[in-house]
Amino acid sequence: MGIVNINDDSFSGDGTLDPTEALEMARNLVREGADIIDIGAESARTNREAISVEEEVRRLRSFLTQWPSLKTEAADDQQIHPPLLSVNTWRPEVVEQIISEGIDILNDMSALPDDRNARLCAEQGVALLIMHSVGEPKVSHTHQRWDDLMGSMVDFFEEKIGVALAAGLTREQLILDPGLDFAKQKEDNLTVLRELGRIVDLGCPVLLPISRKTIIGDVLNLPNPNDRDPGTVALLTHGMMEGAHIFRVHNVRACWEALKVIAPFAPGSLRIILNFAISADGKISTAGHTPAHFTSKEDLKRLLEIRQQADAILVGRGTLETDCMTMTAENHQPRRCVISRSGDFDQDHPLFRSDGGPIHLIVDSDDVPERLNDLPAEIHQTDLAGWLEKLRLDPEIRTLLCEGGGALAKELFRLGVVDEINLTWATHTLLGGRDAPGLTGLPGDFLPASAHYQLVSMEPAGEGEIFLKYHKSYHLSPSPSLDRG
Repeated sequence: MGIVNINDDSFSGDGTLDPTEALEMARNLVREGADIIDIGAESARTNREAISVEEEVRRLRSFLTQWPSLKTEAADDQQIHPPLLSVNTWRPEVVEQIISEGIDILNDMSALPDDRNARLCAEQGVALLIMHSVGEPKVSHTHQRWDDLMGSMVDFFEEKIGVALAAGLTREQLILDPGLDFAKQKEDNLTVLRELGRIVDLGCPVLLPISRKTIIGDVLNLPNPNDRDPGTVALLTHGMMEGAHIFRVHNVRACWEALKVIAPFAPGSLRIILNFAISADGKISTAGHTPAHFTSKEDLKRLLEIRQQADAILVGRGTLETDCMTMTAENHQPRRCVISRSGDFDQDHPLFRSDGGPIHLIVDSDDVPERLNDLPAEIHQTDLAGWLEKLRLDPEIRTLLCEGGGALAKELFRLGVVDEINLTWATHTLLGGRDAPGLTGLPGDFLPASAHYQLVSMEPAGEGEIFLKYHKSYHLSPSPSLDRG
């Protein structure tokens, strides 16, 4: 989250009242790696007078009217695209005047004293960031002392989450901010950072506003905020390893590059890709559930290219055996994972006689057949959610490619974990038949809930096929809550 201050009293001295200059600052931050731009028209400093509602609205609108022209910017394909827009404000009188102007997140530092901002967000499909603090913003709280800061913070967030849910927001639309430096002294801030896992465990995305904070100046004896970027990167590294999701920073480039370096070692950074092909009428196989081989050699070539990205490949047992798969990749040995509810694997399957990456059999059953111990594979007794969690904690696995079948795809969507979809649409074939399976693997069955993805590429291929690629959409509009298992 890159910071753009549309004011002239930012504590780090990087604000501007020129809307064109503010937009150019945002553009540069996106090019340097920002996924989210956070704009604010009023400094949070308590030694500055509050500006009027009218002036704050005027400053924000001067930027909001220009924001759509920036949505095409991106630095690389790892960024959220188009970038999201967050507005840092707290007065409901301001929020109600700007909430409908294309913003994605309301960054509310008011500590949600009532439900007005939550209701406004729910009405417009805007995500709400809830910051921990006490009392009214723009008022100094250096006198605040805590007997049990983390216990109080957990109670605070549980209460405010309840307020937001009652106002019509879903849990997926809430972001939690522990509010470093707000009603907290040096040791309080260190406690929050040490015990951040207690906030992560509440199940909402967690934002850490770490950039150039007073806590860094206190530890390093650096009174000038602009000297605190190395300390910011240190806190970002700690926050990522503790499970935080969003980092609000001034120096986006330094932080983005730091994130890229530490990502392979951080828990929870597993990227899940789903690859499948459908016929013109939306089927993945024939009515007899037999291999249809209805796509071209170009589709196979594409699949092999996608496999080169994967550290592990996952398929269901039925798909493995129906399609006689060996899950191999040229000059690359991803782990080969097969999941089954019964554990009834064919011991003569070619998979067990082929060269390639190590084989892992995942059995979602209370009873694992003893004969599996004779296979050249590692056996795991767990369900899909448990296996994905195991992969997330493995620093060698960053990308998982799932190749079907339909039941596996349906469960992945139920868990809400699919980051990218590669779909081959074979417009030349109609598989037909009432009993022919669709994406879920069962005739007439459907996905468990709506899922929002952005089409990022569409490539016509030979023989009447179209290669489509989708990325998970991070536009935080109202949607049914997914049970994440």
